[in-house]
Amino acid sequence: MKIFKHVVRSMDQNVYFYYDENTMEGVIVDPGSDGKKIMELVEEKGINVKAILLTHGHGDHIGGIPEIRKKYQWPIAAHDWEKEVLIDKNMNLSSMIAGKVEFAPDIILNDGDIFTVGSGSLKVLHTPGHTVGGVCYYSEEDNLVFTGDTLFYASIGRTDFPNPKLSDGKGYPSKENFDRLVASIKEKLYTLPDETVAYPGHGGDTKIGFEKKFNPFVKG
Repeated sequence: MKIFKHVVRSMDQNVYFYYDENTMEGVIVDPGSDGKKIMELVEEKGINVKAILLTHGHGDHIGGIPEIRKKYQWPIAAHDWEKEVLIDKNMNLSSMIAGKVEFAPDIILNDGDIFTVGSGSLKVLHTPGHTVGGVCYYSEEDNLVFTGDTLFYASIGRTDFPNPKLSDGKGYPSKENFDRLVASIKEKLYTLPDETVAYPGHGGDTKIGFEKKFNPFVKG
């Protein structure tokens, strides 16, 4: 499997293309707000897009979807809890960033689900905190994880955005968002192998082992 990154400079948001070099089947992780450029890159590289995978529903990660959907009907996948964020322009902040963007996901994901693409597979890790339905996508075979705005190089995602309170029966809604995010990172990301490369929604990549030692917000 191959990875290609495009940075949308308006908010330095990372768009990832994860695809099989042999079959060219792939996914887009968080298409950002530059729909035209994303489509150009897909066509230039010849990627057969199986789905758009969202780590979460904020406007800087979804702003290009309306433009993309005028040409392609690529299914959009998101965690079950993120539906409430995606259908509300105020909750997903697109009203402040990318204009009115509201839609329901086509594919509903839950913690532990496996999304197969080409010869690779991505495991869904539910990591609430930045948003209630935030997820990371982990590939054991490729030793990588797409962390969205959950974990950055030496930093973590903000926790002061609007967040609907939903319950999964495990007590998350009784915690503050910061506590949710810290728990998500410790329980879902810091349990991955230290050499796992983390590809975040903004900034450069990092490694899980490095973050466990040096992240000033969440130590392993």
